[in-house]
Amino acid sequence: MNRSFLFALAILLGLTLYMLTGLLRRDAPADAPTTEAGAAARPLLSVRVRVSEAQTIAREVVMTGQTAPNRQVHLRAEIEGTVEEIFVDRGKPVKAGDRLLRLSANDRPQRVEEAETRVRQREQEYAAANRLRERDLQSEVFVATARAELRVAERQLRQAELDLERTILRAPFDAILNERSVEVGDRVGVGDALVHLLDLDPLIVVGHVLEVEAPLLAVGERGRARLPGGRTVEGRIRFVSAEAHPATRTFRVELLLDNPGYGIPAGLSADIVVETEQVRAHAVSPAIIAIADDGRFGVKYVDETDTVRFVAADVVRDTPDALFLSGLPDSIRLITVGQGFANEGQPVDAVPEQARW
Repeated sequence: MNRSFLFALAILLGLTLYMLTGLLRRDAPADAPTTEAGAAARPLLSVRVRVSEAQTIAREVVMTGQTAPNRQVHLRAEIEGTVEEIFVDRGKPVKAGDRLLRLSANDRPQRVEEAETRVRQREQEYAAANRLRERDLQSEVFVATARAELRVAERQLRQAELDLERTILRAPFDAILNERSVEVGDRVGVGDALVHLLDLDPLIVVGHVLEVEAPLLAVGERGRARLPGGRTVEGRIRFVSAEAHPATRTFRVELLLDNPGYGIPAGLSADIVVETEQVRAHAVSPAIIAIADDGRFGVKYVDETDTVRFVAADVVRDTPDALFLSGLPDSIRLITVGQGFANEGQPVDAVPEQARW
């Protein structure tokens, strides 16, 4: 029994030594190359490059906004009364002075007649006082009193006429009757809302520009609005705020557009585009844009030694097909394929691109 145990133990030890010997041979082969030799044998990363030449273009300031009325007003009742007649439906255009609706007059016409009669009476009394004064039969105080009573009567007549005029609500300017808050038979009081008017010609586009771009804009400059569907309308800047919004640190900008026939409604999303200074810029595909470790925006290129470099850039124009970048050399070999794997300072195999992106 002891002899069998010793024999099995010897076989186990032999197998263990054999396995250990194989592992050592795999870990340290005799012909393994040195680390330096392996690195030297590694091939360079291959990247595609394209020579880009700068061109002179206008810098564009682009801001998102929306269309808005040139002016708007909520007309309210200035007297009490009942709505007796409506002259214009919602959504219809009106001209300045057009009648919109009529309130009940009640006894206001009679008040005007009474005030007119009182004025005529006071005029006669004042004229008689003047004649007597000219003959030294009346004092100056009496004449002054008659004149004052005439002025009071005239003021009362004007007030009665205004009350009667206010029974007819009229448009203060050319506009669209956007909303009406009352119907025939409604009783209204002083201050009650009646109609909402929108002046849409001209129309404005309201946007907000970053604080670094606000100094590039000026009132009177030409601009354009890009509307939904791709339509573009020319206009001019009528207002640039002199104070930034406290929360967003942006400045309000208003672009004025002609809008005959009210073809463009208020409330549409729109981009304001304004061309400013002339700069040298490269047209590049958005696909080759790179972001540095510190967050800078730019592109990667290769220098004369085929070493990867990074340069920060500034977007001066954005089109559906390309970005126009300033801040680059006038001539540069841009990396168009492989920039995501190439690190700054790394030598590469720069292969010229045959076709433009």
